[in-house]
Amino acid sequence: MNVSLQQQFFKKVPGIAQTCRLLEHLPDVYLVVKDEQGRFINHNAALLSWLKVESGETLIGKTDFDIHAPDQAEAYRREDRRVMETGEPLVDLVHPVTGGEGTTTWFQVIKEPLFDVRGKVAGIVGMMRDFRRAGLAIAPYLEMQRVFDFINDHFQREITVSELAALMGLSTSQFQRRFRKLFDTSPASYISHIRVQAACRLLTSTTDTISQIANQTGFYDHSHFSKVFKSQTGVSPTVYRRKYQ
Repeated sequence: MNVSLQQQFFKKVPGIAQTCRLLEHLPDVYLVVKDEQGRFINHNAALLSWLKVESGETLIGKTDFDIHAPDQAEAYRREDRRVMETGEPLVDLVHPVTGGEGTTTWFQVIKEPLFDVRGKVAGIVGMMRDFRRAGLAIAPYLEMQRVFDFINDHFQREITVSELAALMGLSTSQFQRRFRKLFDTSPASYISHIRVQAACRLLTSTTDTISQIANQTGFYDHSHFSKVFKSQTGVSPTVYRRKYQ
């Protein structure tokens, strides 16, 4: 059945099978092809190794929600939908991706829409490059590692931009400019993202109340937490818990 799904997609999108074969053995490029429903259609050996999946056939037909934590899967799905809805690629995204052993690596991500013979969007092709293995200029990102470690260790309390800037030996304005240039977001937005990720995990793994989770993840109160959570995930904490717990 999985192989049939793949064959049907390859017929709809001429040429993609050949492209997949071309990228099959590149060690520093991770390839994935998904259909409109977000189902895995094809991938290369490097991605299988990273995800710690033994058989390629078992991956076909699955979605990110079968492989990743709900918050991470939801983020990938939002990116995919954006590409398919606009028909425009996402180029040079830089973000951390967690693999099969729970290790996180920084990747350069490119996502392109795939069109069928009628010119209708049929899915996406995504390529990730491991900065370390590809030998790309990751030094500026690695310099920020102490900042990310600090945020991960202290997101439950208020974190000031001046604290983060001091870690880098920069002024507040210098730090904010460098952070936005590297990650296309502000330090405050990144901290909020980390808090929402932590909240997602607590919502699906505990029975704590929404107010308790808001307090544990550094939000001012239930109302503020719910507002920020919905703005990032598209649903309220209660709906998210009901959907994924």
